[in-house]
Amino acid sequence: MSAPRARARRLGRALVALARERLGASSLARFGRGGAIAIASGYAVVAVVLRAADGPAAPLAGLVASAAPSIAWIGAGSIALAAAHDRAAVDRRDGIALLAGSRGASSEALAAARVVAAMIAIGRGVGLPLIGLALLVAAIAGSASGAARGLAVTLAALVFSAICGVTLGAVAAACGSLGARRGRSFFVAVVVVPWLLADLAGLGAWSLPGALGAALDTAMRLAGAGPLA
Repeated sequence: MSAPRARARRLGRALVALARERLGASSLARFGRGGAIAIASGYAVVAVVLRAADGPAAPLAGLVASAAPSIAWIGAGSIALAAAHDRAAVDRRDGIALLAGSRGASSEALAAARVVAAMIAIGRGVGLPLIGLALLVAAIAGSASGAARGLAVTLAALVFSAICGVTLGAVAAACGSLGARRGRSFFVAVVVVPWLLADLAGLGAWSLPGALGAALDTAMRLAGAGPLA
């Protein structure tokens, strides 16, 4: 690998790390992470209680599927709203754009870093608590088949988290770029309003939340956790 290309890669990673740190420090992102962890912790307590009460027959895998929508709405939704803010204007105000330019980064590179950072932040915001819950379910399963199902659910949770991160991160970053100061309102108009209208028409899957719900249902079904109610 040539020296300029290696330097460009290092600069790109540094920009993404900086964008992630700044996004993660926002109040909405902190609320989303804390809320997702709280929801997963509540379900973890339920899992332990069910395991103690019902023994190896306790239906634990379904808890992960039940927790996932709430974790996604609170965790991914809050972080996406933070990412949909006019992050470019905030970077200019705080001198980040000037600093990045002094290191040889273009405005386009900084914008791309913000998109990647939003994807990673949302994916981690959903994935860490959800995967942690799935691993707990696998760990306390009373049989080898139950543990295997728990690991399959963990993989499904990983896939779902990645889908949430990529889709919502890209949409949120685009709304922030196109909507500027009204980026969050734009995000709500793009994501929530079509979902409400589609749901009223009985076509809930024809929306981004509906599509994510369908992806979750499919992943959990394949993992043996059963369809969501």
